[in-house]
Amino acid sequence: MRSEFIELLSCSSCGSDLRLDASSGTSLAEDGHVLTGALHFDGCRAGYPINRGVPRSRPGDNERSSARDNTAARFGFEWNEFSSFDSAAEEAGMATWFQPRRPSDVAGLTVFDAGCGMGRHATAAASHGAARLVGIDLGSAVEAAFANTRQHHTVRIVQGDIYHPPLKVDAFDAGYSLGVLHHFPDPRRGFAALAPKVKPGGWFQVWVYGREGNGWLLYVLNPLRQITSRMPLRMLKLLSALIAAPVAIAAKTLYRIPGIGLHLPYADYMRWLARESLRKIQLIVFDQLIAPVAHYMPKDAVLDMVALENWTVQGIEHSRGMSWRVTVERRRGPTAESGAGGQAVALQAGVK
Repeated sequence: MRSEFIELLSCSSCGSDLRLDASSGTSLAEDGHVLTGALHFDGCRAGYPINRGVPRSRPGDNERSSARDNTAARFGFEWNEFSSFDSAAEEAGMATWFQPRRPSDVAGLTVFDAGCGMGRHATAAASHGAARLVGIDLGSAVEAAFANTRQHHTVRIVQGDIYHPPLKVDAFDAGYSLGVLHHFPDPRRGFAALAPKVKPGGWFQVWVYGREGNGWLLYVLNPLRQITSRMPLRMLKLLSALIAAPVAIAAKTLYRIPGIGLHLPYADYMRWLARESLRKIQLIVFDQLIAPVAHYMPKDAVLDMVALENWTVQGIEHSRGMSWRVTVERRRGPTAESGAGGQAVALQAGVK
């Protein structure tokens, strides 16, 4: 990380400011990254080590759970195995998930990426002109994220827990979490922990799996996931390759037949998938099978997740018939409207 980003971080326990400990064997790379060292804070006399360029804010024993540790470990494997990506394709994907906002809305802003994985969305945000971006992830995915974003002077990666994010309150103009909160035991708790980090007047973009349009997944994929989420990861990677091949063939043939493809199940999604490489499709299959927890959230649950006082829904849209994307804005001061009651006006336009 770079020292100028320290002011955006804080102790996840007491909230106090951090400082770089110059006496802790600090190692500075030629590109300005602090590769090894330590961050300290006076509030609770604790600190975070910096290893391989990444501050390590791991949750304490009383804040951990086996389910989240397992989720972080499995996704860490995924993002290190599939650490390369096509920047143009990921920017296009981010544009889809960011609606009704646009990725270009991050230009000039200080932003966090909650659940940054291998850093693909952080890279896209940097290309759209984010002034400063902090990507946070709990598992070993931060190794791939640091490698993929190191050349971007506006991006820094931190290992940390979204339930206890080591980010300073009111320090960010905006935040986003794409495809992450639905893997938490309690998605609402994850959003509530992140929301105070956004300044009044700022916004937060979320994309999660939807219940609507995914009924069969609850009866087919979810039971299958009870098995695959326990499989050895190398074996699961092979299985995902075997499944990806027929999925790719169907997407690139059946779903492109004029007059027929548009009327097949999941037409929007499969026609989008047809543009992707076989390896990307394998990644998508692997991603679906690896997670110990995956909530398919109905619209009401998504709105409940973001129904915090002084937050207003700017827009919510059903994406490709199987997921939800929602933008919420933090009001600048308390008003009579709060929580879900304050959302009614914003939602009068309906679902797109």
